[in-house]
Amino acid sequence: MKKILIKKGTVVFPQRGVLQDADILVEDGLVARVGKGIEDTQACPVNASNLLVGPGFINLHVHLREPGRETEENLWTGSRAAARGGFTSVVSMPNTHPPIDNPLLVRYLLLRAKEIGLINIFPAGAITVGLEGKEMAEYGLLKEAGVIALSDDGRGVQDARLLYLAFQYAQYFNLPFILHEEDEGLSRGGEVSEGKVAALLGKRAIPRVAEESLMARDLVLAFRTGARVHFTHLSTALQVELLRWFQKKMPVSADVTPHHLLLTEEDVLQWGSEAKVKPPLRSLEDQKALKEGVKEGVISILASDHAPHPPEDKSLSFSEAPFGISNLEIAVPLYAKALIEEGIINWVELWEKLSYNPALFLGLNNKGILEEGKDADITIVDPGTRKKVKVSDFESRGKNCPFENWSLLGWPAYTIVGGRMVMAEGSIVEDEFC
Repeated sequence: MKKILIKKGTVVFPQRGVLQDADILVEDGLVARVGKGIEDTQACPVNASNLLVGPGFINLHVHLREPGRETEENLWTGSRAAARGGFTSVVSMPNTHPPIDNPLLVRYLLLRAKEIGLINIFPAGAITVGLEGKEMAEYGLLKEAGVIALSDDGRGVQDARLLYLAFQYAQYFNLPFILHEEDEGLSRGGEVSEGKVAALLGKRAIPRVAEESLMARDLVLAFRTGARVHFTHLSTALQVELLRWFQKKMPVSADVTPHHLLLTEEDVLQWGSEAKVKPPLRSLEDQKALKEGVKEGVISILASDHAPHPPEDKSLSFSEAPFGISNLEIAVPLYAKALIEEGIINWVELWEKLSYNPALFLGLNNKGILEEGKDADITIVDPGTRKKVKVSDFESRGKNCPFENWSLLGWPAYTIVGGRMVMAEGSIVEDEFC
């Protein structure tokens, strides 16, 4: 593996909240030196003038579909999409076919990820067997095989007693939870948010209380058990309030997607099934509350919920089309539009929510930070170049995306994983870099 010397960049230190002009030397998969005036004639040079250089982005919520749904996405296409999007690590959700509820499937995913060799893929294991919500999976065996967290994403755990016991049991293995909150008795058959859009379209609604009630229950369960929990894809103002209140009592985190920060329920009228997501797009008031939660740090992590689907599925009628947006390679500029261009946070704070905080939550001590001796997972972003989204150019198999032709700033320019350049100037590095 060749050494890489990143010259004249503006280095982001999210753990200290500062920017600093510096060079970075990468050697043997690690950050070898950070400072000014570094020279090494044997290293491959990267001119980072006018670029931001920081620890690699970590996406806490990605659907890679493998095994069983490889026509929608797979580890190879998903890895390429992630690398192009500036993500050095992703957490893959377990709602595959079959679900990731046993150690054999975990080992398969990790072997495939190693074979592909582009990014770090950290599998989440199922909370319940078959994601059916009836009995706990074998957390000890899942942890031994390599899962990094537990989730029944796509479904909320409906049985309070089961989740209460799961919260207690998982602590023996130091496994955190990534929770999809949805009371299925309230949301069943729903397609869009409750309100005027549901009425105009004549569609059954998914009420806010479907998320809010289950989140309130699970916050109490986590408080009583001491479990480490993270709530994914928040969409309502009350969820932010619940989180704000409980953060005064215990450590608990949450994330928000770019589409919930940029689109509202009224965009469903324009984009149809391309804007059909779960949880559904909510009101402008909800969106403002989410942005305020990000600004305050109540929402401390950003995660894309990349959910790819083939065109033939999304082109079905609205009721038959699946939920989800493909966004892995445009998530960073989408967040820049929603949060940085509006002055809600700055680049250092964005890096904190996309790298440092996810690493802390997952216990990845050598990631999310740029220091000598740490893993050389590095993302370099061009904050000043504006480009249009071209969905047809996605590396992902999922072309289901309502952001076609949006003009965005803040595109990842280089992605380095374990000291190896995997994406350069917006393209996957197919052979040796330099």
